[in-house]
Amino acid sequence: MEPIPGVLLGAGGSERFGSEKLLASLPSGETLFERALEIHLQSQILPLIVVISPNLGKIIRQKTEIFAFSRLRIGKRVDTWHAFSCKWGGGRLIINENFHKGMSSSVKKGVGCLTDDEKAGGLVISLADLPLLSSETINFFIKKFLKERVGFLLPVFNDITGHPVIVDFNRFKNDIARLRGDVGLRSLLTQYPKAVKKIPWQDDSVIWDIDTPKDLAKLSLKPTSC
Repeated sequence: MEPIPGVLLGAGGSERFGSEKLLASLPSGETLFERALEIHLQSQILPLIVVISPNLGKIIRQKTEIFAFSRLRIGKRVDTWHAFSCKWGGGRLIINENFHKGMSSSVKKGVGCLTDDEKAGGLVISLADLPLLSSETINFFIKKFLKERVGFLLPVFNDITGHPVIVDFNRFKNDIARLRGDVGLRSLLTQYPKAVKKIPWQDDSVIWDIDTPKDLAKLSLKPTSC
């Protein structure tokens, strides 16, 4: 199976959590951010672009001990992004100074780290606060997308759309460039319903995210908690 590029969105403000939620420690001993890196780097995503907030970027640089589990390290700067490495591999890290403008700004920031050749086919969009998501699930949707070559492919659980979302970037690049606000690709799914393929999923791993400390407390009670 051929790999396709992906953008991992981790630049949210964490207002409901009360602090930087991606630094929250999971039952496995890793942070939520490290869990996201593990899931996505072990999938068929290549390259992986990780979009983070300025605050998280500062912490990664200054408090490396927080990321001892993953051995996360930031490398040299290349244009607007930095190379990063950890025990599961590496990718490209970019800070979204305009994260307050919503998810669409992070999508576009991440896309800007890709070369023209890398943007020629499918593109995975995923979230960093989905601790129950698995590499196998991501790979299932990548394989499905490469086989069917639809405009948008995404999972659905209990009538709720989830992640990852895979888009034919070359087909919708102009629409993506015009995105505004905290909508991600949702507005395009509504605008182009005939181009959307929704795959019913068997569990809530594609939608269950951590927004509050109560969500974090519930994680250890989940049947497939990490």
